Amino acid sequence: MKIAIIFLSVLLILSGATYFLVREIMVANPAICKYCHFITPFYNKWERSTHNMVPCLKCHEYGPLKAFSGQLRFIAGTYNPRPLTNVPDTKCLQSGCHDRRLIESKEILTKWNIVFDHKPHFTGHRRGITLHCRSCHSDIVQGEHMKVSINVCFLCHLNKQDKADEGKRCTVCHSEPKRVIRYRGVPFTHLKALEKGLTCVSCHFLVTTGDGSVPKEKCFFCHVDRTEKYNDAVFVHEQHVTKKQIDCFFCHQFVEHGNMKMAKGLEEFIK
Repeated sequence: MKIAIIFLSVLLILSGATYFLVREIMVANPAICKYCHFITPFYNKWERSTHNMVPCLKCHEYGPLKAFSGQLRFIAGTYNPRPLTNVPDTKCLQSGCHDRRLIESKEILTKWNIVFDHKPHFTGHRRGITLHCRSCHSDIVQGEHMKVSINVCFLCHLNKQDKADEGKRCTVCHSEPKRVIRYRGVPFTHLKALEKGLTCVSCHFLVTTGDGSVPKEKCFFCHVDRTEKYNDAVFVHEQHVTKKQIDCFFCHQFVEHGNMKMAKGLEEFIK
């Protein structure tokens, strides 16, 4: 018993000393993280990103308790060199980083000319889910680090299980075009179509492909023979999204949007 106590005491002291020493070294040289964790692709994306002056431990949680438990797992042979990362919102919103994001909450996504408002996504539940920064800013974007994946927007706003009015869903991102456009050489305004009671999908069809579903077999990537909570969406999202910050597309299929088709026989509506 005494030997076990002495062993644990020595291990605790060494872990504490190692933690403070390694922490200072890692802050000064983040490349050291690659020696214990298999993160080279993520490190390379970080190195090319706008966050490349921010050391890993400025965002990622790594405290004395994790250092100590990591030492125990390493000795026991159960250490996982590919741990799931966790970046609390408080890290993103700390002073000197993005602390004014929820005050100056609106952002214009210039590529798509969409105005995105951070505040409603964080101050309330979206689809019954408590979101966090990494719900949208994730490593799923190839070649980037913590950039927004537009596919996450599609998964929520264009999910076919959503029974919201189609027209209202479209205008969340798209405003009704005010200018005159030409369709097959004929001038056309959307106002005329709206006066006739048409909705967006009356003319634009095949707006999306994919339904964002979650194949049950995806559960087995992490859980062995455990699907008893598969249909409990509230519980599953609370455990995987709110608590664990797991990327949506680790489970969900993609919803694709953008390559729309035009209905035929529209000539009568544009005369």
